[in-house]
Amino acid sequence: MSRDRFDVLERFQPLFEAPEPSFEGFVRRRDRKRRNQRIAAGMVGFAVFLAAIALVALSPIDRSVTPGGGGEPQPTGPPEPAVAPEAGGIVGLPAPGATPSTPEHGKLVLYLEGNAGGPFTAVWVYADGRLIWGDMGNLPAGAPTEGASGFVEQHLTPAGVEFLRTQVISTGLFEDDLALLRGPGDPGFLTIRVRNGDRLVWLTWAVQENYRVPKDAPSATPEQASALEGIAALIADPMSWPARTWEDKDLETFVPSKYQVWLRLFPDQGSGPSLPVGAREWALLPATATDLLRLGTKVDPAFYELTTDDTRGLAEALNEAGLEPLAMPWDEAVLRYALEDPHEPGSSLYVFIGPVLPHGEAIFLGPG
Repeated sequence: MSRDRFDVLERFQPLFEAPEPSFEGFVRRRDRKRRNQRIAAGMVGFAVFLAAIALVALSPIDRSVTPGGGGEPQPTGPPEPAVAPEAGGIVGLPAPGATPSTPEHGKLVLYLEGNAGGPFTAVWVYADGRLIWGDMGNLPAGAPTEGASGFVEQHLTPAGVEFLRTQVISTGLFEDDLALLRGPGDPGFLTIRVRNGDRLVWLTWAVQENYRVPKDAPSATPEQASALEGIAALIADPMSWPARTWEDKDLETFVPSKYQVWLRLFPDQGSGPSLPVGAREWALLPATATDLLRLGTKVDPAFYELTTDDTRGLAEALNEAGLEPLAMPWDEAVLRYALEDPHEPGSSLYVFIGPVLPHGEAIFLGPG
């Protein structure tokens, strides 16, 4: 670690007293633990259900076949209903029956995404104390994996929220929106939004080739670069934060109340522009999926907002149609499906599914 970064981090030593535990915090922790117990019980019940199905499937039964061998088994009873292959644990969606995190809405105080010589980090801090980490390469150790949505949450004290906010503000870089260039060949980027007064001020630091920064943006000075590296290092290492910062360090799955679904038509090769999604592209989707989308809220011509339960139904409909979620560039924070478009050879209709965070922003990964 450079001496400059050490000096920046040294300033982050807390100077506030620990707040008295609030009754609201006690109730929140109690409700959260009860919710986790209900989720765990649901997962156990589902596992028992699967075990029962497996036991029945392995039991010997009489399956008549046509003479001569090689014939198809003749059904001995009513056909089994179709079940989505991953209906009980779809990657990127919370476990069935999981209770959405509360409160549904929150005031964003701080957001940081990217890296500056360290691990890639994505974090959102809210005025109510929630700290949400995005699975984009650097989830805290011990993050839950059962019924994971790709996002986890912890809880800060009010003084902890203010501690993080003031450390960012103290750099002097957040009086007005600012774009800064990194040196040619410098890896990564850093985007920060912080509440200063009654507005969110943003700063982006990236190479010239990055679409986030205009080509005529000024280059970061050595002092500015050192300050941003220090902030990124601090946020990426919550174990270094003072004990007074925390109301509850326990990591739990963040369960969104809503998801957004984004339909885009992209070429399968290259980086060409997306094409308009029309009626014939809609016809590529299973009927159940289109019905669920139409029941949702249309946010944009290509965006639809659904409840978490309806989002699960949409994913199950796509799975039942024989589609499988595609791997995302950064782990599995969101879902992505691709349907080959016979009307546009070499192109596919992509279905992106991303959670809506408490401040109302949907998070997507992937092209576009």
